[in-house]
Amino acid sequence: MKVGLDYRSALVNREGIGRAVRELVRAVLEQRSPDLELALYGTSLHAPTVPSSELGLEGSRVRLHRRRFPARLAGPFLRLRGRGLDDLLGADLIHHFQLSALPTRKAVQVATLWDLIFLDGGRDFLDADSARNMERAARRLAEQADRLMVTSTYVAGEVRHKLGVGEERIHVVPLGIDHMLRIKPDLAPTPSAPFLLTVSRLDPRKNHALSLEVFERLAERDAHLRLVVAGPLGYRGPEIRARLEASRFADRIEFLGPVTEGRLRSLLESCSVFLFPSLDEGFGLPPLEAMVLGAPTVASNRGSLPETAGPGAAIVDPDDQDGWVEAVAAALGDPGPWRERAKRHAAHWTWSRAAQSLLELWSAAAPR
Repeated sequence: MKVGLDYRSALVNREGIGRAVRELVRAVLEQRSPDLELALYGTSLHAPTVPSSELGLEGSRVRLHRRRFPARLAGPFLRLRGRGLDDLLGADLIHHFQLSALPTRKAVQVATLWDLIFLDGGRDFLDADSARNMERAARRLAEQADRLMVTSTYVAGEVRHKLGVGEERIHVVPLGIDHMLRIKPDLAPTPSAPFLLTVSRLDPRKNHALSLEVFERLAERDAHLRLVVAGPLGYRGPEIRARLEASRFADRIEFLGPVTEGRLRSLLESCSVFLFPSLDEGFGLPPLEAMVLGAPTVASNRGSLPETAGPGAAIVDPDDQDGWVEAVAAALGDPGPWRERAKRHAAHWTWSRAAQSLLELWSAAAPR
């Protein structure tokens, strides 16, 4: 079987979807399935931002189809020529990892829906126009795909109930987080004082407001406690950053912006508590990445987080600020048991397991 993958996000996005696609492909190649051939579509006008050394493709038989061409014109260009991505890659099965799926003519189609945060007008997680466009694309993709991949049973339920997709077409492929153990920590200094850490794109969904409120309440008790925030600016990101800078404890808050993988590992290994008060997640890589490195973790009870972060973290309602303060204070006071249970829980989430689930999905969807 020859499988063609839309690999564009893996080449340009260091977080979220880009990370998941890179690691899934790497893990599938490590399975060394003799009957499987992969072809990757990575055409874009822009140069890759992720170096080839981080892709894990060296020494494999995988073919990366990459040319300098505007990504937004790829679909219209293929349609104009009466061709599909399956023709271009010579594939029997096409796996779409983006909502903006490229045309496919004859191959079986598998599509990934990472989350449904764009429904209900985006719920202030996205601007309204983007949310509408994403919803239209997702509904179209759900109709045309033979099978749908999701990364949690939470999203599976959302796809069933909100998009009306039959259970037989939905496959759960949980992600892994053991990639963090492969990354070498960098030597940049981390705060010597105890510090709380949150890592995510700055947008309303990630709920940095609660992280800040919890920190401010605890900072009143501990004159040395600090807050470190890492991640790029997203929708309404400048407003969120301005709120951090306006805090009465701004001199103890450090906004790092996007960080390298090595820097991220160093921060996760040395933080006192990792905070993830997100208001919705399709999977939630950051808290699991923190836990695999032994960081005491407090996460919200929204979206997929009770399912994925589960017993490895304290799961607290984001509307319960007192509960968050109590949980974080408990982790600061006696971190040992928190670190042990975090590592024990995170050990379950491996990319090898994810690859096996993905291969089972492709096998079930493959043309007979």
